Amino acid sequence: MSSKIQKYLLPNVPYLFILWVALKLGMAYRIADGTDIGAKIVGMSDTIAPTFQNAAPGLNGFDWLFGITCACLLRLAVYFKAKNVKKFRRDEEYGSARWGA
Repeated sequence: MSSKIQKYLLPNVPYLFILWVALKLGMAYRIADGTDIGAKIVGMSDTIAPTFQNAAPGLNGFDWLFGITCACLLRLAVYFKAKNVKKFRRDEEYGSARWGA
């Protein structure tokens, strides 16, 4: 594997796991009993175990939409968090203050 592909592929592998978990949670929400959001969330306690018994993701559009949305939102949150990090220089003063000059 070339280093260019590896540079982009390896950091994004954890998001595939997040996608899979979100797919399963979307499926559990979809098959839960209830008509409104609160009843469905409470009903998910009965449907989570059966959805995770099979490792294969479902083919339902809602599941994929929920999974891709969750993975993208998490990726964006990590990206913006990393983008706003202050860049401290090792063994140098940070800012305009100079001590003992």
